[in-house]
Amino acid sequence: MTNRPNKSLSVCLIVKNEEQMLADCLKSIETLADQIVIVDTGSTDATIEIAKRFNAEIHHFDWIDDFAAARNESIKYATGDWVLWIDADERLSQDSVETLKALLKFEKKPVIYTIRIKNLKEDGVNFTLSDAHRLFTNHRGIEFTGKIHEQVSPSARKVGAEERPCAVVLDHLGYSFSGEEKTKKQSRNRKILLAEVEANPDNAYSHYTLGHNYKVDGELEHAKRHYQIAMKLKQFDSSMEASLLNAYADTLFEMGRLDDVSQLIQKSLKLHRLQNAAHFLSYRVAMVKKDLNLAIQALLVIQEQQTKILASGSDISTDIEIDKATISRALGDLYLQTEQWVKAAESYERCLRNSADSIPVLRNYFKALERLEDWPLALDVLGKLIQAEGEVPAYINAIGTILLRMEEYEGALNIYLRLNQIQPDDENTKRKIASVYAKMGHTDKAQEWL
Repeated sequence: MTNRPNKSLSVCLIVKNEEQMLADCLKSIETLADQIVIVDTGSTDATIEIAKRFNAEIHHFDWIDDFAAARNESIKYATGDWVLWIDADERLSQDSVETLKALLKFEKKPVIYTIRIKNLKEDGVNFTLSDAHRLFTNHRGIEFTGKIHEQVSPSARKVGAEERPCAVVLDHLGYSFSGEEKTKKQSRNRKILLAEVEANPDNAYSHYTLGHNYKVDGELEHAKRHYQIAMKLKQFDSSMEASLLNAYADTLFEMGRLDDVSQLIQKSLKLHRLQNAAHFLSYRVAMVKKDLNLAIQALLVIQEQQTKILASGSDISTDIEIDKATISRALGDLYLQTEQWVKAAESYERCLRNSADSIPVLRNYFKALERLEDWPLALDVLGKLIQAEGEVPAYINAIGTILLRMEEYEGALNIYLRLNQIQPDDENTKRKIASVYAKMGHTDKAQEWL
């Protein structure tokens, strides 16, 4: 931990059995934090020992199924001018360290900052995006409310806090978990959410979050019902309403109600166009309906908007970030199906530029290049496929065919002779060797292979 001329920062966490996650979390903030406050709710693993290695202050709190209560316990011990709250399965993006440091200035009135959360999905590649008030001035009457999906914004509004956006990003790994860990978390949250909805049946956010919980578990009818209730209550601003419409539309998509999905997508886009989620839903609907041109248009919009969203944030409360290579590959596949060979090749090239070589992408890239008769690039792609998969006869044969078309007979002959070594009983290969010898004027050699 360090001392700096600007205002001090307390980083506050609540934890339980986080030995796998905690160290990397604390590493990401240790150069910024003047104080690290850990409130433990009953760990039985090495969580406490790990926290002590980072000179964290350790406090204990009996879990009462109330996240706000535990969070408020943590900020009770905060002595810094600013408070950043974070979870063990989150990391402060290293690109955000200097950005966050610059925010720690003296403020005459209460201030809360909206920070972007990048939630890694189970595929380990793509992200959902959400905003949360994670940084705020201390000792200003700002506290947490909500037994689950707790927030500081209601209390901040009561004390007249100024809300500001910023470019700070937290990377969240929790949504990428699966198996028993995911099941336990879902079960714990379901219990709290049901109690919250029972206690506050007219609270749209409670129904919205319970709908999410049901959707994650595949209980789509229950998810739909709570999303509908949230919509009828009409308590959200336009940004949050667009996110609700997308969540509801995604649920109906899983239920096969595509026409209803399209209507909800249009409502969401009418509220805010700078978003990926609704456009990605449009792509998915188009793919099911086999409307390939509409699918292409949806992906092109996402590709165009993605850079702006990453730089300045989405216009909606929760959105998605799609890996550049994923978008490029999907476009390449669509262009290939619609016989737009140039665009297909460009998309696959872009995909490979943004990711490690993928065998399926390389194969489709070769198909596009073959149609374009771009032989030098096609040979390069075949070389990469052979490097990845070995001397597959089909690839060797394709190289020979290309060299023949380029009238490089010596090279083609060597390729076919190698192919003959790989599959000595293949008569077609022998005929090709004879043909090449004939083209080179070696009729005697050609006869030997017939």
